[in-house]
Amino acid sequence: MNQVRVILVLLLLMAAIIATPQTTQSNHMLAFDGENAMDYLVQQCDFGPRPPGSDNLTQCKTYIASTLESFGWNVTFQEFTYLEVECSNIIATWPDAEQPSYILGAHYDTRPRADQDPEPANTMTPIIGANDGASGVAVLLELASGLPVDVRESVEIVLFDAEDSGLINGWNWIVGSTHYVNQLSPTRVSEIDAMILVDMVGDSELRLERETSSTRSLQDLIWSIADEMGHNDTFLDVSGRSILDDHRPFLDAGIPSVDIIQHNGFPWYWHTLEDTPDKCSAESLQTVGEVVETFLIDYANDNLTLPPNDDSLFYLSLLVVPVVVIGLVYLYLKRR
Repeated sequence: MNQVRVILVLLLLMAAIIATPQTTQSNHMLAFDGENAMDYLVQQCDFGPRPPGSDNLTQCKTYIASTLESFGWNVTFQEFTYLEVECSNIIATWPDAEQPSYILGAHYDTRPRADQDPEPANTMTPIIGANDGASGVAVLLELASGLPVDVRESVEIVLFDAEDSGLINGWNWIVGSTHYVNQLSPTRVSEIDAMILVDMVGDSELRLERETSSTRSLQDLIWSIADEMGHNDTFLDVSGRSILDDHRPFLDAGIPSVDIIQHNGFPWYWHTLEDTPDKCSAESLQTVGEVVETFLIDYANDNLTLPPNDDSLFYLSLLVVPVVVIGLVYLYLKRR
């Protein structure tokens, strides 16, 4: 029976290897600077509340576009109208890049009302949105400035308008990202390897649990990188919950997508007038930025093919291994 035990151990090891995400180690010197990202966060907030259709958002859009252009990116505006409000997604691609295979996303609008504020007198006032809006944009702006050129060619940055007005005056959530995905051709959809969304990633006590509607295999890769970098106290290997966010239209189109978001629960100041820069930190932005940067450097030029979504490969291995073991034991005993 010793042979059977050896076979059993080998098969169990094989199952563990199959179920474990494989990561690569980059030798690139990381360029992400959390202090720069914090500056981008503050500068967005300096425009004031930025709900869709507002002058403040238009000014912020110009600031974001000019910042991206100063780093060499080509910027276009995807204009659309929703409930008679003129809106605009900001799209940045690297010059001469052919169909980037990775989408980096964040929303740049803010909630029109502080409807979660504990003071009833504040609930009709628009929020500054330092964490909920500006933090994700800040991370993407800093990534745009420091990614290696060969990685930039594989990346498209999309900053979505009209994400955060849901349930106000008849608005839906995630309007800008829904519009963006609806404009993609089937060919373009097939060319996108993955979408990474960063939303509410600036909190000074950042806790990133796994958002459960995200593509598990993609999430595993990112969380494994965070673990290797010593950031498992921020990227927590625990399940959070499912969030309606800008990654959902991409998932619905069959594009592997992950939402990096503090969500279970939301920070105490979420959708209140207290969502201001003093609740955020350069350290939190640094952690998220360098994890995403490392992921892109490791995988952006590798034609990443993700395994089946969620835990299907893992459960398949759990099903197959016992059957193989039973068969081998049966054959061994029969030969005796």
